[in-house]
Amino acid sequence: MSYTICYVSKASENLTEEFINEIFEKTVKKNNLKNINGILLEGLGNFFQVLEGDKTIIEDLYQNSILKDNRHSGVFEIIRRETEFNVFSDYSSNFNVVKTPSDLRRIQEYLSRTRYNSTSEKIKRLLTPFISAPAEL
Repeated sequence: MSYTICYVSKASENLTEEFINEIFEKTVKKNNLKNINGILLEGLGNFFQVLEGDKTIIEDLYQNSILKDNRHSGVFEIIRRETEFNVFSDYSSNFNVVKTPSDLRRIQEYLSRTRYNSTSEKIKRLLTPFISAPAEL
């Protein structure tokens, strides 16, 4: 059994594009070292993240790093539960950052094709505002 947490949060107003790219690079590196699947994207002044993997690792990361990180606020938890399938494990063996509209469209297309469970459909619906946003990704 795997575990997933999905949330959105408000990016701090003082974050520059360069600083956001540094966040992306560090997140990818750390999550891949811990065998965490999922995605992270920033758009419309918000972060959207899906984390999938071992429950102990995901909960520790969420409780002790994400919720305490001052680079964002207003963390709104969307999904937090055990799951039979990792939605993103077949998409890539690594944790991914979504930086461009085409990256986001590929994620949307992937979620449309796979439809593992209700989690996949929920994530797909939640990504809709990001895909229709101006190309600030």
